[in-house]
Amino acid sequence: MPARRLAIPPLVALVLLVAAGCGGGGDKPAGGGGSTGAGTGTTAKPPAPRQVARLVPPAGAPVRTVRVPVLTYHRVAPLRPGANAIETDLTVEPATFVASIQALRVAGFHTVSQGQVFDALWRGHRLPAKPVLLTVDDGYVDDVTRILPVLRRERMVATFFVITGRFHEPGFLTAGQVRALDRAGMDVGDHTRSHVDLTLIPAAQVTEQTAGSRRALERTLGHPVYTFAYPYGRHDAAVEAAVRRAGFTMAYTTAYGTSLSTAAPLTMPRLHVGRAVSPEGVVGLAGS
Repeated sequence: MPARRLAIPPLVALVLLVAAGCGGGGDKPAGGGGSTGAGTGTTAKPPAPRQVARLVPPAGAPVRTVRVPVLTYHRVAPLRPGANAIETDLTVEPATFVASIQALRVAGFHTVSQGQVFDALWRGHRLPAKPVLLTVDDGYVDDVTRILPVLRRERMVATFFVITGRFHEPGFLTAGQVRALDRAGMDVGDHTRSHVDLTLIPAAQVTEQTAGSRRALERTLGHPVYTFAYPYGRHDAAVEAAVRRAGFTMAYTTAYGTSLSTAAPLTMPRLHVGRAVSPEGVVGLAGS
């Protein structure tokens, strides 16, 4: 059964979230900028951008729904001393994360990519048995130091939703580390430029946080980006319209559910994995 979230009044939760980002302070980055030629003083030629499929819905595609549980993580790190209630909930211990990923594998779940979800929804392709989509929000350095090694060892994939304005902030991924995730076969999606509640800012700023952020991420990766996650899960009709105009095909909320549909591609549900969720609880969520 899904674990219950901490009971925090909405206003207090929003204040804590704004103060903590989507998880609070972080470790210092472990490098990952551009590489240089050793001893030559010249910049080495960067690797070719990853080739990604074009995820644009074909005209006249029928409405189709598939069941894919989308699990949402934020931080995988030891809990910071003095962490508030929200940060505590969003921070999963590294050992628990390892055990949870292993438990999913043992239970027969198969992680899927955004391309596989798109193909299942718009092209009717079959998904593997017991599919699960792993997502990680906010772009903390944990993504490359703790999460990626586990996924590679277990031969799994995930989608990392990054905040494009934080590439130079301590504790967050650098542009080079974002590219490393991408070239390791992970999906990288957009999570706005500065992690603001899009329902509370003027339309011009919403455009910058969606279309502007998408352009920045595409420059970083060297290929199109089609997926988006709403900060705090907050969205309304105007925000959804801006996300559509920005060119995103699929957008994810924090609403609970496991049904993904072409009838609502910009309000896909997800399942929150908090600190209190055990490995067995993660398997239960994936099977819910």
